[in-house]
Amino acid sequence: MKTFCCSVLALVIAPASALASVNVTSPANGATVGSPVQYVATATAPACAKGVATMGIYVDNVKVYVGKGASLNYELTVSPGAHQTKVEEWDYCKSGSTEHINITVTGSTSGPTVSISASPGSITAGKSSLLTVTAANDTGLTVAGTDGSSYTLAAAGGTITVTPSATTTYTAQATGTSGTASSSATVTVSTSGGGTPGTPSQINHVIFMLQENHTFDNYFGMLNPYRITNGWTKGDDGNTYIVDGIDDKLTKSDEDDEGTSIKLFKLKSTCIDDDSSDWLASYGDVNRYNFLTTRPIQMTGFVHTAEGFAKNCASTGACSGNFTDLHGTRAMGYYDQGFLNYYYYMASQFAVSNRWFSPVASKSVPNRIATFTGGTTQGLVLDPGGNDKLAQLAIPTIFNALDKAGVSWKIYYTDTQGYCLDDDVCGTAGNDRYPATAFSNLTYSFNYLRVNASKKASGCTAPLEPSSVVGDSTNSFCINPNKIAPLSHYYSDLTNGTLPSFAFIETGYGANDEHPGSGNSVLIGQLEVAKVVNAFMASPEWNDSVFFFSYDEGGGPYDHVPPVPGHSNDFTSADVGVVPDIAGIAVNPDSYEPCLPPDGVPTTHCDLHSDFPGVHPNDAPAVHGFDAQLGFRLPNIVISPFTRRHYVSNIPLDHTAILKFVETRFIGTNYLTPHVAAQPSLLDFFDFNGVPWATPPSPPAPVTSESLGYNPCTAATLQ
Repeated sequence: MKTFCCSVLALVIAPASALASVNVTSPANGATVGSPVQYVATATAPACAKGVATMGIYVDNVKVYVGKGASLNYELTVSPGAHQTKVEEWDYCKSGSTEHINITVTGSTSGPTVSISASPGSITAGKSSLLTVTAANDTGLTVAGTDGSSYTLAAAGGTITVTPSATTTYTAQATGTSGTASSSATVTVSTSGGGTPGTPSQINHVIFMLQENHTFDNYFGMLNPYRITNGWTKGDDGNTYIVDGIDDKLTKSDEDDEGTSIKLFKLKSTCIDDDSSDWLASYGDVNRYNFLTTRPIQMTGFVHTAEGFAKNCASTGACSGNFTDLHGTRAMGYYDQGFLNYYYYMASQFAVSNRWFSPVASKSVPNRIATFTGGTTQGLVLDPGGNDKLAQLAIPTIFNALDKAGVSWKIYYTDTQGYCLDDDVCGTAGNDRYPATAFSNLTYSFNYLRVNASKKASGCTAPLEPSSVVGDSTNSFCINPNKIAPLSHYYSDLTNGTLPSFAFIETGYGANDEHPGSGNSVLIGQLEVAKVVNAFMASPEWNDSVFFFSYDEGGGPYDHVPPVPGHSNDFTSADVGVVPDIAGIAVNPDSYEPCLPPDGVPTTHCDLHSDFPGVHPNDAPAVHGFDAQLGFRLPNIVISPFTRRHYVSNIPLDHTAILKFVETRFIGTNYLTPHVAAQPSLLDFFDFNGVPWATPPSPPAPVTSESLGYNPCTAATLQ
């Protein structure tokens, strides 16, 4: 099984020292308590000279709190029911000790809460919308529409299918022993197009999918000659559009540590050894270990980084893969339509951006977190779970904002923590069937997905349901399938007209995500994406939706465009046209900057290592924060009936531009962060009057080993 540079959510427990101890004075083991629960504990580590470093609280095997020092006094909100909790200490000698505290939490005496959302929020006359209502601490629940309709639901909530003939606002009211609460959602009804013709309001569904770890040049560097050969360079407006690729820059080369020059070359293998793309590697790729604000921009560190990563993994065995390419040659390899025929066709028919970046100069998990939060990790540059061993992060997300506005959303997962989906292939470990989603790194996910320690249906409190509803017969977790669901629900939602306003499709971690790995063929990922996109184009939802497709971060392969403000056009040919510098979107999302923890132990806001860029006062990220350098350019396609034909945009953006598009369309302009506000509107991609792809194209079947007549997954044969 493949091992990644990143993890979705890692729960790590250090081995216990024989002399270390934890003393919990509140709550008592076996106690029945109300929520919030007051945890009071102290710890000792006599065998470690520096003593206790941090203490943490787990609830049902999920780390929910970490604090520094040898004592904690923390008030924790816990849902009603029986819970297995524990308090753990970690000392500076990397040992630990644990005390288990089993508690039963009584029902809340606080007032009722209720929320309602409509999916879709805009329909044409005669179509239906699905109302989803969730409530807590209530004894009764009703829904009333301004059209005179009324419904009664169970106290925990449920769903209602409505078919209003005119725009209707539905108000859900929950009644409890301590008062009432209400929430409203509006279903807008129009006679044509689900919105005002000729405007973005015609888009009622936004789908966003990110695969793993490829740069623009690595995948789409040869897209320009492909478009020219097929006569697909001219848009409907008569203008010729040029892709800023590497086809005219094939003499570009880089050197390994021995001084051997490695030029750009076409890859013969669809699976190559992994590269590195973490914070240190990303800055090193731009300019080898020169992190100063006065640094020249050379883009000459890719081979060096890949070489160092391979040699380290080969010597330590810390990573999977053959690592036959110890000189980092693979970093200069690229693909073309020979292997990526589906992607090349779709990118040429629809629209592509010359300047689509990831928001953070680091690897997958930080970028996926930043994608959900509007560009912030609140100071972290590494994977908070896998690298830093931190608890979930309390950062507001796009999902918080959508819930508050009563706008429907759903995350579709394609894999689990155990790299499986079905009972017959899943293992027996506790997290094997747990959905693999980067959302789990954030505390807000606990409202929709959590471990079920009892493995009984009764262990899940509405609106959460036991995981048997998504095919897990062990009921090992609780889930709200209206918010988080396996990819099979995506296909049924497309067919049934129940696609939410915002849908995020998680990559198939380790299975079909295209992440570089000596046994992981990019063809498998392309085939999976084709299935997802083709189903969308053939569905009733095609008429009023947009599908944004890209990759979470660059992963380490070469790209010639520096993701550095003031320098993003240093190596761009004048033939491409007017290309704004990325300085306009390089806006820090908040006041958090990368920082070095005083004692070397990562905190919720600091996790730099002593050799990382940002440690020294003249380093670029120390001066400019996270937006001293964005993540690298990424392959991308914008797919919709409204997408302009053969269009290539030169307007810089990163993943958070999708959040701006979603917020503008469904919520308003009170954006999550200043970083989101700085992103472009994306309206240049669309023609809402002409509707160029009212009838979608018929793409070719993706290349496979069978269609090629041989298996191109040969990591040892790159060129």
